Amino acid sequence: MKKDSVFKDAQKPAYDFKFNKEVATVFDDMVVRSVPFYEEIQRMIAELTKNFAVKGTNVYGLGCSTGTTMINLDKVLPEDIHFVGIDNSEGMLKKCKSDLKKAGVEREVALRKPRFEP
Repeated sequence: MKKDSVFKDAQKPAYDFKFNKEVATVFDDMVVRSVPFYEEIQRMIAELTKNFAVKGTNVYGLGCSTGTTMINLDKVLPEDIHFVGIDNSEGMLKKCKSDLKKAGVEREVALRKPRFEP
């Protein structure tokens, strides 16, 4: 996991933050350090989804970022459940696609930008 140093430079104001390619490369490190119990939340999402996902349907990841949730779900869900990852950052979607491939996710996955921008 690449270490986050996006705002190491004190001259860079926080309002310049964007979920771009630079942030996508360090997002996993950033979120683990900044969201309390992130890894436990991921575990709980997989456990709950395993109990409620229906075979032959889609599971949507809204704000899928680098695909961590889909990678975790891939380990516990039947193969005939498809994933749809949605994120408004092209950089995140590219990193997600790469990370899913590295993790060996072989099920059907569609990655999309939302049809409208907020």
